[in-house]
Amino acid sequence: MGPPRPIYHSAGQSSSGAPQFDPSDPIDPRLSTATIGRAIMNNQPVRELAIRHQAAEILDRPAPKVVYKQSQRTLPYFSHQQLDLDYFPECEFLFPWHKQIQLKVKALTSQVVGAPICDCPGSGEGWDADGDISADTILDTDDAADAGSEAENNGKPKSTKDKTKVRRKRKAKDTPQETDGQSTKRMKVSGGRPAVAKKVTADLDSDDELIVRMKEARYLEKDIAQALIDQGRTAYNPKTIGTRWRRLKQALAKRNDALLDADLTDWHEGDDDVLIKAIQKADKEIRRLTADIESKKWRMVADAMKNEKPVLNFSQNACKKRFEDLRNGTAKPTPESVENPTPEIVERIRARKMRQLALDAQHPQDKLEMQNVKGNGWTSRMRTYY
Repeated sequence: MGPPRPIYHSAGQSSSGAPQFDPSDPIDPRLSTATIGRAIMNNQPVRELAIRHQAAEILDRPAPKVVYKQSQRTLPYFSHQQLDLDYFPECEFLFPWHKQIQLKVKALTSQVVGAPICDCPGSGEGWDADGDISADTILDTDDAADAGSEAENNGKPKSTKDKTKVRRKRKAKDTPQETDGQSTKRMKVSGGRPAVAKKVTADLDSDDELIVRMKEARYLEKDIAQALIDQGRTAYNPKTIGTRWRRLKQALAKRNDALLDADLTDWHEGDDDVLIKAIQKADKEIRRLTADIESKKWRMVADAMKNEKPVLNFSQNACKKRFEDLRNGTAKPTPESVENPTPEIVERIRARKMRQLALDAQHPQDKLEMQNVKGNGWTSRMRTYY
């Protein structure tokens, strides 16, 4: 007797429980299980069904009960874990590739954790000398990639022996780099201690005392930095030496002020002469700075006059001279104040009025300029003085 045949249901019919089989139904091997499943799920009429004996046994098996608390089956926690073969038997006729996948998974899961997925030699066995690697060497992947790219460029494939070069591990360089006082902060130095944050106080340590002593002796900052390195002290950058020296001077001066207030130190002979020379030098620098500021002032005055009244074209020197004449009472009277003007003076007055009228005709442009200043806080007439 052949394998059982399933009973065919038309659309609208339903079956309860396990599928029933009719051995008199014909077998059509062209039908697949996917076609059968789609027909049953869509409740469509099934004319011909072909299934083998093993498939009939699977379809005859009832569905598992819904478990609300704890399942009695060992279900996989992760998707890559293997199913329970007692409950999920392999079905070669439904999945022809299932056997190959199962064998492949078994081979992969049998590998040692961390070991390469290949038919590699076991522990203790060496690699062959045909271009492979030994236990005490590493694979130079960069060189292999370079070899592959060169083979693509040349159009000639290279052998595996060329792609997998054997090279020993490079040993780290333990020898620090020699440096001097001109080195940067992050350079590894062979002498001295690394520079760390240290508070600046009047109580000098040995490093700060050396900096102060050499600075007072007018040594260069790079020489001071080199001296600190040579003596095994803090390896400061030359720029850091200058900054620390300025802060040390401020701390020492503050300490000396406290000593003067407590009458613990004095002005000695010759200090007053140095004070006078320092004042003269400072006054000279102040005069130079004052002259620069004064020149900048009159440039600003000339520009402000032009912005206030565009018809004016006086330079900074003319503005300065006019102001001094007004202050001294020697200023030249204006043409409009002359009682009996000459024709030349009258022509000057007329030309000035004509220029003013021409500018007044362009007043809408000035009005827009003022609106721009009010809205944006900037105008093209604004200047930057250096």
